[in-house]
Amino acid sequence: DIHMSARNKELLCLMGERIKRCRLELNMTQEQFSEVLGLSLTYYGQIERGVSSISIEKLQVLYEKLNIDPTYIITGVEKDTTYISTLINKCPQHKRYDFEQLIKYACLLAED
Repeated sequence: DIHMSARNKELLCLMGERIKRCRLELNMTQEQFSEVLGLSLTYYGQIERGVSSISIEKLQVLYEKLNIDPTYIITGVEKDTTYISTLINKCPQHKRYDFEQLIKYACLLAED
């Protein structure tokens, strides 16, 4: 598209690369991935190549069906799931139970 900025093209390419990386990590073919997304194989291939964009609706499908984080696809930033584990392990043994309870309580608050 001649109206697409260079920055938009770059973002689409990066998102396509991340989607492809996720697909390969799941050992899925383009055909299998396109079926999960409800897209034609041709259009899905264009997403991986950064020619076409993936819709927000399809990002949600990736998250719901394949547990792929939309934030990672858009930004390339992965959630650090080991951070809390690291904190728990650093916590002195006699305080660990209390610390774990605080984390559980904080998670419950975040869900409301």
